Amino acid sequence: MSRYIEKLEKTVLPVVALKGFVLFPMFSSSFEVSNTTASKALAAAASYNGRLFIVSHIDPSKEENDITNLYNVGVIVKLKQTLKLPGTATVRVLVEGISRGEAIEFANNDAGYITAELYQKTISMADKGGLKGEALVARAITLFTDYIKYIPKLANEIVAGVQTITDPGMLADFIAANVISKYPVKQQVLNEFHPLRRLELLCNLMERELEVLALENQISKKTKKNIDKHQREYYLREQLKVIHDELSGMHGHSDAEDEESDDGDDDISELSRMIRKANPPEAVRAKLDKELSRLSKMSFGSPEATVIRNYIETCVEIPWDKKTKDRLDIKAAQKILDADHDGLEKVKQRIIEFLAVKQLSPDLKGQIICLVGPPGVGKTSIGASIARALKRSYTRVSLGGVRDEADIRGHRKTYIGSMPGRIINAIINAGSMNPLVMLDEIDKLTRDAHGDPASALLEVLDGEQNHSFRDHFVELPVDLSDCMFIATANDLDTIPRPLLDRMEVINIPSYTMQEKISIAKNHLIPKQLKRHGLTKRSLKITDDAIREIIEHYTKEAGVRNLEREIARLCRRVAKKLIETEEKSCTVRAGEVTEILERHKFKKENMSKIPLVGVVNGLAWTSLGGELLKAEVMTMPGSGKIELTGSLGDVMKESARLAVSYIRSNADELGI
Repeated sequence: MSRYIEKLEKTVLPVVALKGFVLFPMFSSSFEVSNTTASKALAAAASYNGRLFIVSHIDPSKEENDITNLYNVGVIVKLKQTLKLPGTATVRVLVEGISRGEAIEFANNDAGYITAELYQKTISMADKGGLKGEALVARAITLFTDYIKYIPKLANEIVAGVQTITDPGMLADFIAANVISKYPVKQQVLNEFHPLRRLELLCNLMERELEVLALENQISKKTKKNIDKHQREYYLREQLKVIHDELSGMHGHSDAEDEESDDGDDDISELSRMIRKANPPEAVRAKLDKELSRLSKMSFGSPEATVIRNYIETCVEIPWDKKTKDRLDIKAAQKILDADHDGLEKVKQRIIEFLAVKQLSPDLKGQIICLVGPPGVGKTSIGASIARALKRSYTRVSLGGVRDEADIRGHRKTYIGSMPGRIINAIINAGSMNPLVMLDEIDKLTRDAHGDPASALLEVLDGEQNHSFRDHFVELPVDLSDCMFIATANDLDTIPRPLLDRMEVINIPSYTMQEKISIAKNHLIPKQLKRHGLTKRSLKITDDAIREIIEHYTKEAGVRNLEREIARLCRRVAKKLIETEEKSCTVRAGEVTEILERHKFKKENMSKIPLVGVVNGLAWTSLGGELLKAEVMTMPGSGKIELTGSLGDVMKESARLAVSYIRSNADELGI
């Protein structure tokens, strides 16, 4: 076991506090001071046999004379030389470390400098730590050898010094002083008085630092590899430019050509920067770099260069690495959906189910839903509410009247005026790769000689295929699997069966009377009051008045005409308030006709008494239901049936079916 000799001496010395700098004993060091407190401490050193106590600030941003911001452990030094730099208040100081010191108390001296009452403490070993000391020294030298691989241009004197020092404590101080860069780490080494524990601490710190440096070096190499690739391209383009200038100088060229060349180079650099900023997938980036390389070899104003430039600019606009984070709070989403729309329970339930499954399975891909119902029931507007509930970007694609496949998939970039299709444009406009895309009027797609757009949508709306959707213009796989597609349609009969098979159909029926009243009170009336400059106090509409408007002025499944009639009511009430200078108006049942004039529709009641030859029927249309009274009249003849009016094939077939039934059962019926 090693024999230790510990010396302890109490003393008082002036203090020089340094920022971001740590000294060690037994070595000469130089530093600069410029503050008044330190300068006065240097001047007072002569009264203390030229000795000073050097400590470091804990937080370098605090004031110089804040004695609470000083480390307790520092170095007692011998002042060797001071040199005032000409024209400044800075003093260069040369000192020689004597030993460690631990402050008991700091104080601000009346003479304007800081003093410290401290213990001068040294621990020495008779046999340099024995076997344990030798092992620690060998370990420290090995770690030092690995460490300096990451430090460029380390002085030969430092490397030689580490190889020759055999004292554990001195070796720890020497390595910490010359190799460690972070001053809090240096302070940890300085705080340890025991030589063996100090060297062991240094070895542990160096091992941890080596792991960090190895990881940083690995990241740096990967980054440098990517940067070198772009720098190589840049150097080659610069060389090409120099060669071009030399050739142009030999054959002569105009200033306009020079200006065109400079514009082309600037354009190439800007496109290269845009590609890096877009951060596309590796395959996409390789394709864009290849196109950029082709562009750099072309004349700035050539038609093909314009096509390639337009192609690259479009590709970098696609948000390859941008996605919004879904709001998975079911209660918050339900609250938003209920606030925006009355009814539509099936749609709301489906979205809440999607959020619940998304919490359990975060990898759940985007859904493809088709909302089918008559006009005016809120199919399109519910899409914006769903996007707000999910906190997703919202974009709308109108498909009504689209007859060209290129509208969906885009045009080949070789054509003049080519552009990407509506799907890629929707992703660009949304600014994220997981937006909610509303495909409006999907049942209104048409087709002509340019192709079938419904067939082009098959890949877009297929969850097994759309992870690599290819637009004719972009020519690169674009992942649409995280998008949520919601299509709207009035009638399923016009949607091709293969396309319909890829969507989850949710039928939205017409609104009931009570739902229409609720929608009018909660949404339509407040909206129209605001639009017409009215308030809830200036115009009140009773529930019975709303019911009268619905029954006698509208005949629809949705609420569009109801909103128009409420707007007409608001306009006429506004006119009345201006003319009569009244402050408010209340519209009750029976007063609606005074404002909106005579009823447009009469309420048709079913006959409660059975009539011979008359039957009540119900007809379904895309606008809602209809009550029909079918009448029959018999007359002498050969038994043929005559159908009058504009009847559809289904109605004609029903009538003939009824006659066939009667004839087949004539005997039983007594006819």
